[in-house]
Amino acid sequence: MATTATNISEARKNLKKLTDDVVDYDDQVIITKPKNRNVVIMSEKEYQSWKETMYLLGTEANRKNLDESIGQLNNSKIKTLSKEEWDKLSDED
Repeated sequence: MATTATNISEARKNLKKLTDDVVDYDDQVIITKPKNRNVVIMSEKEYQSWKETMYLLGTEANRKNLDESIGQLNNSKIKTLSKEEWDKLSDED
């Protein structure tokens, strides 16, 4: 994954290659514009990932639950369930 920068004029000339590289190589491109009004091109896949992350970290309750889960994982306080065990728990709901 690489981040490159180009100005708006070069981006216009090379838009197909820039967008192909973004998708094919998980690159990001910063397009510099006058008055520091820069923009970033990223793949839709990367964009959706960022949106999901922002959603998951968007509330204090979610952040707390994620931190607690990470703590349990780091302290080896986890239980691995088989598919059958998981299905059984899911059926009980």
